[in-house]
Amino acid sequence: MKKVFVNRTENYYKNIRDVREGIENELTISHVLKSPNPFTRTRLPYGTILARSLDIPKNPRILEVGPGLGDLAESLCGELESFHYTFMDVSSEFINYLKSKFRGSEFSFIIGDFLNIKTREKFDLIICNEVLADLPTIVGMTFESPQVSEDEKETYYDAVSLAKLYGLKISDIINFNYGAVKFLEKAANMLKEGGKVFVCEHSSKTPRRIRVYGHSEYTINFDVLGKVAERLGFRTKRGSLTRLLGINNKKAIIFYTQPELKVLYNFFKRQGIFLDQKAYEIKEVIELLEKNGVQIPRKKDYAGFLEKHAKPLRKITDQFNYLILLSK
Repeated sequence: MKKVFVNRTENYYKNIRDVREGIENELTISHVLKSPNPFTRTRLPYGTILARSLDIPKNPRILEVGPGLGDLAESLCGELESFHYTFMDVSSEFINYLKSKFRGSEFSFIIGDFLNIKTREKFDLIICNEVLADLPTIVGMTFESPQVSEDEKETYYDAVSLAKLYGLKISDIINFNYGAVKFLEKAANMLKEGGKVFVCEHSSKTPRRIRVYGHSEYTINFDVLGKVAERLGFRTKRGSLTRLLGINNKKAIIFYTQPELKVLYNFFKRQGIFLDQKAYEIKEVIELLEKNGVQIPRKKDYAGFLEKHAKPLRKITDQFNYLILLSK
């Protein structure tokens, strides 16, 4: 018997007590590129580029699932004259943070699991950015006498039914992005006529485990998602995040990927100073450290050290794919 289990992350996020953990422990492209920057061809933030790419209708109703700190929403909404934007998250801490950041009647908030929420509301645009990997994944999918715990049997056999429904070969799947498929099904029922869905996530041919602080995620097989989307009646547009955002070859510094900078980040954190975990140019890092009292006697040598260890941001974004679903 082959042992099968369902990887879940909702308990991790429900138990977060400080939203800054989301910045410190996970790299999120929309946060790294939340403001004008030198790493995109247009120098624009993630959300601004996305808004201009999606051809959003006037006065849209928008739902974002798993919005994090609202970085994408902030710049996307700046491109719209009028709108209604709904944030949905399983974490009450994240929703409370967003309520303090986004004020006004054009914003609403839902604490809940998108896959299980019941609502009759319809949307012009549903966004799920860098969240699909957190949804349930069936690890070790098989048709042949699987060993599944009693409390996961219903989920497992629902996944088997989905795979058969969409013509997916279990032998080719190994790990099955069950939650991602369920997301597409649910989103299809929540769109207005002519509506769109935008999803973006870390991609690989076979979903693989990514160990993140406090939990594990699984990369997304976009071939499977594309096939499911077409079976659901969507027209699809798919590509790399690097191309969508116009990421260039400029080297970037991100604090928590640079060991000595992570030490400095934690040093300032203990003093109640939280440095922004965005992508920096080398000169910006030096200016930021000096502004916060760090003495750098040999700036040229330190700049050379940072240059040696910095990497183009596209090394990360090349691993991400996006899928735009257009209802017929």
